[in-house]
Amino acid sequence: MAETDGFVREPHGPDPDEDGAPAGGDHRIDIAGDASGTVIAGNHNVVIDAHGSTVNLLPPQERPRPVRRERVALVPRRQPEPVGREADLEELEDALRGHGVVQLWGPPGVGKSTLLRHAARSLEPGPDGVLFLNGAHREPEDLAQEIFEACYEAPGYAPTGPELRRLMTGIEVTVYVDDAELTPERLRLLADAAPDATFVFASRERSLLGESADLELRGLARAAGLGLLERELRHGMPEAQYAVAVELCEVALGRPLLLLRAAGLARLDTSGEIRLPRAAEIDGLLPLLFDRLDTAALKTLHLLATLRDAEVDPEHVGALCDVPDPAAVCGRLAGLGLVTATERGYRSVADVLPEVRRRFAEPVAVDRLCDHFARWATLATTTPAQVADHGRALEVVAEMAERRGRPDLAVRVARAVSPFLAESLRFGVWGRLLDQGQNAARQAGDTTARAYFTHEKAIRCLMVGRRVVAAVLLAEAVVLWRQLGDNEGVDAALNAQQYT
Repeated sequence: MAETDGFVREPHGPDPDEDGAPAGGDHRIDIAGDASGTVIAGNHNVVIDAHGSTVNLLPPQERPRPVRRERVALVPRRQPEPVGREADLEELEDALRGHGVVQLWGPPGVGKSTLLRHAARSLEPGPDGVLFLNGAHREPEDLAQEIFEACYEAPGYAPTGPELRRLMTGIEVTVYVDDAELTPERLRLLADAAPDATFVFASRERSLLGESADLELRGLARAAGLGLLERELRHGMPEAQYAVAVELCEVALGRPLLLLRAAGLARLDTSGEIRLPRAAEIDGLLPLLFDRLDTAALKTLHLLATLRDAEVDPEHVGALCDVPDPAAVCGRLAGLGLVTATERGYRSVADVLPEVRRRFAEPVAVDRLCDHFARWATLATTTPAQVADHGRALEVVAEMAERRGRPDLAVRVARAVSPFLAESLRFGVWGRLLDQGQNAARQAGDTTARAYFTHEKAIRCLMVGRRVVAAVLLAEAVVLWRQLGDNEGVDAALNAQQYT
């Protein structure tokens, strides 16, 4: 037996594809919809194409002139006000006044995201505005590009690092970054991209020792924990349950996530009475909650667990789980502390994954996932930004395909989304998918896809200023295109070589 993706299954060889053809081999991936566009990175004008992008150098007079926005106000979605965090909010406000970087840290489930979202909406913004970003699985360069796009009107333009710093100098925005699980070096890189901005990073552990104001978030005090339970029970707390609630707060160490689940379990009680779980059941709340979920909720959790820590828009839940009102289902699961609501959708809470895997021996079928996301990415209604927002889900799906012995499916997904990731100007996630596609193409023996991914990796290196690496990759792409007899690819690669 082999264990992959957290599910236990028998290993097996490549499966035939939908047309009965064996996996692997040279074949052209047809991309539906409009997979072409033009973007500018630094002084390079790049025409993105599903066959292979081309690049030209822009003279100074033709380069974009970004227009400064008057004010920035990108706040998170509205949510209930956190209970018992008044002192923490005041401490955060004080830290913002005297420091350029603040790090909010604490264990999972303690309420960092809730406090950060509330602070972004309620505290005084910087002189030039406020932004809220999610840093999960995102490169500092991609986050910096998002900050730039919030502050400037310059569609389809990614400035170079020095140009970005020049443009951002003097802009005093407050930037809240949730899930900022980056190394200290990468956190510094992001902060340096906007030198006059104030950053608040939320993470599990303290990492910027001596370089920031640090605020450790702990569990709620007893009175606040009881207040949270009473609010979540929605009909008040019976006097007979008060002692049980006090014990729950103590055993849960005041962590809001556990108290949220305890209240959710009480709400799901079919007896008509409000009965909180006993303190001894605090570590076993998940199985009790799962036993009371309906089919739609379980199918949703199955999908989100399959995609691990990826954020997914409810539309994908509806399409892949046959759930008629996926937003409502996801909202209910978030209210039970089983999934997390983000700006880009919903994702499974980490400690929920083992319980899902215990109940479902297999993940959602990888061929269905690959087919869905490849088709969705190329719909006329899907924007490059939406594709980039689902970058982590696309990575997970491609990785699953390779582990299941279907590199051809990983090639299909990576090939379908690559042009749109390039257009999104999120070069970090684009680079990761290109790496996955290139590796999968080698495994599948797909020379056409290998030539494409090698070519696009070279174009990306040019766009981010890595000219030496771009030269090496373009030389390899020329050889591959010539082996295929693809003169169009050869010409595009040779044209790009002159800029290395």
